[in-house]
Amino acid sequence: MKKPPPILTPRIIADMRPGEEFGDPDHSGLRVRRTISARVFFYRYRSQDGALREIKLGEFGAMTLAEARKALGRLKLERERGIDPQLQKQQSRAEARRQREAEKLARYTVERLVDHYIEECLCKQKRGDEGARLLRRELLTKLGDRPAAAVTRRELLEQVIRPVLTRAPRCGTYLLGRIRCAYTHAADQGRLPDDCVIPTLGIKGAPQVRRKRAFTDSELATFVRWLPASPYSRAVRDALNLVLYTGCRSGEVVAARWRDIDLECAVWTIRETKNGEPHDVMLCRQAIELLRSRREMSHVFAFPSPMNGQHIGQKAVGLAQYEARRKNDQGVAADPIEVAWTVHDLRRTVATGLARLGCPRVVQDRILNHVDSSVSAIYDRHRYDAEARAWLQKWSDHIEALRVSNVVPLRAA
Repeated sequence: MKKPPPILTPRIIADMRPGEEFGDPDHSGLRVRRTISARVFFYRYRSQDGALREIKLGEFGAMTLAEARKALGRLKLERERGIDPQLQKQQSRAEARRQREAEKLARYTVERLVDHYIEECLCKQKRGDEGARLLRRELLTKLGDRPAAAVTRRELLEQVIRPVLTRAPRCGTYLLGRIRCAYTHAADQGRLPDDCVIPTLGIKGAPQVRRKRAFTDSELATFVRWLPASPYSRAVRDALNLVLYTGCRSGEVVAARWRDIDLECAVWTIRETKNGEPHDVMLCRQAIELLRSRREMSHVFAFPSPMNGQHIGQKAVGLAQYEARRKNDQGVAADPIEVAWTVHDLRRTVATGLARLGCPRVVQDRILNHVDSSVSAIYDRHRYDAEARAWLQKWSDHIEALRVSNVVPLRAA
């Protein structure tokens, strides 16, 4: 006959070796297993679907054998009432996990969402500082302490977006884009729940109006004759002149570094451009003279800032232009151009003037660093450097002619 298993006692449990497992004959389902570090009581049973399951009761030492038997009795009573203790334990853990996630989401505020976006994305962008400033000034001051997942479309529109759109449409549209990117980044990083609806959904920015402003010959003559005696600082005057001589963007001009400018070869290399392609600017005689006059101001930047050791900001040029166009108490503005204009209109003026002089479109694109995606451009690998240099010199000579006479008509080359 098979010898019946011994009755489980504390002594037997204490003498167990690692890997051994004993059952309690008088209490079916109660078992104890010796692991490397502990002796564990657990209840083994079959569920209603026939699966063999077990649930931990406690560890020997912290729990006595008598306490394990009482715990076993309570679980058996639950099973008699149709409750599966293992499933109940899993459900309790899942509920606790959901509660922790809910508390975590409640602590993830709009301020933290914006801080993450600035640190991980905006700080790497060329114009990231402007976006960070707008987010902190317009969004965080109103909704910074709100849970990010709880912000609704209505409150974002009414409290943040609409006031800015009313005051400054382009600024409001830019802010809307940055908020949308911040929420998308948080969702991509798993910081928002999967069912979170991004509050910018359905909010539209201001209609984008494509500007077509370019100076006429008469306006350009008036402007270049007024510029030397304008209220602009020397840095702003030189920056505007260099925009006219090269057709470059004002942001590229003010960020120019001497390491990228070769005055002997008359070439300025712009490494960071809008289309991501380095751009070699062919410098005319007038541009070279202007840059030579600024050579001693800094050994790093062509347009150094007197305050922080960096270059002057693009915004400084725009603000100076805006101030010059403001009317005084007598209703008179310092700027003699009657029709409103922006700094970027000067770049459009360069392109228009070159076209009226007879400059081919392919050379215009080379000067402005526009990407031609046509089939012809794919096969034509000529750089057009010499042509760009020649036409920029013709254009700059035309500007100089305007400085000394009222209006010089553009003639085809």
